[in-house]
Amino acid sequence: MTVIDPRVGFLARRIAGLPLRTRRSVLRARFTIAGVLRGFETPGHARLFQRVLRQSAREARRLERAAVLHNLQTEAEWLALLVRTVPALLRDTRHVAVSDPAALERVAATGRPVILTPLHMGAYVFSLASLMVRFFPGRPLLVLRQRDDMPLETAVIERIREVGVAMRFHQVTDRMGFLEAVRFARNGAVVVNFCDLDPAYGAPAPMPVLGLETRFAFGTDTLARLTNALVVPLACTMEPKGDLVRVGPTFEVQSSAPDERARVAALVRAHIEASLRARPEQWHLWSALRDYLPVADTVTGAASPTTEADEQIRTAA
Repeated sequence: MTVIDPRVGFLARRIAGLPLRTRRSVLRARFTIAGVLRGFETPGHARLFQRVLRQSAREARRLERAAVLHNLQTEAEWLALLVRTVPALLRDTRHVAVSDPAALERVAATGRPVILTPLHMGAYVFSLASLMVRFFPGRPLLVLRQRDDMPLETAVIERIREVGVAMRFHQVTDRMGFLEAVRFARNGAVVVNFCDLDPAYGAPAPMPVLGLETRFAFGTDTLARLTNALVVPLACTMEPKGDLVRVGPTFEVQSSAPDERARVAALVRAHIEASLRARPEQWHLWSALRDYLPVADTVTGAASPTTEADEQIRTAA
């Protein structure tokens, strides 16, 4: 039996226990009423959205409110995975839409290793589990990461296993961890490798997005080449009546040549930017944006070309 953190209130549990569409509506209504009565929370992202996304002040404030609501909904979705019964969770999966289901059906039909590359957006854990139930039944799900599981994540994994998806997190902190991930993929696991990790996670590659000289951790090309995997870019977003998984163009990695790495990096960069522009309020990592920017050149002492933009982000975040 799953043990819920006692700090989680009774009302939060009740809302999380509602059907997906109902809990989304209830949370939105409570958020709107509370905002009208007490004022909307302003974490400071409006200035960031205005400068980085080049939005008007009014639109930036709207995005900020949408981001706060999204954070509340994200917490509710994590809790729903713990308090909803297995049959109820399976019913919730009916409300996960896919932009191009035929593309995933073709990928699954090949029987080849598969690498899904989502961003940290939306209720991605539930969306990924839903994809496994629908398109990859019977195949394990391996989520790559570089830290130990937290208690909440461990509990969620157990619930997802009860739904019928053999999910696990796998640490990749050294060569042996990476080679083990390769072995899992070759043996049939569907691998999740987030494409929006900051460069500190390793193998950084320049991928400028939103007019900024951002860099992202980039190991998808090596993993795909060693496993002969098909790579499927994804973006999971939460909508009022369900979730939407946007599927990008599937690609393969042919070699380790620099031009091939550059080609794949360009595909990933385009996917990240398109996802952020489409639903910026649902990206979970805005507060860490500075970690993706270059710092001052420690060898020559020269300032980064993005010093001005970086300073704007530092003061806005």
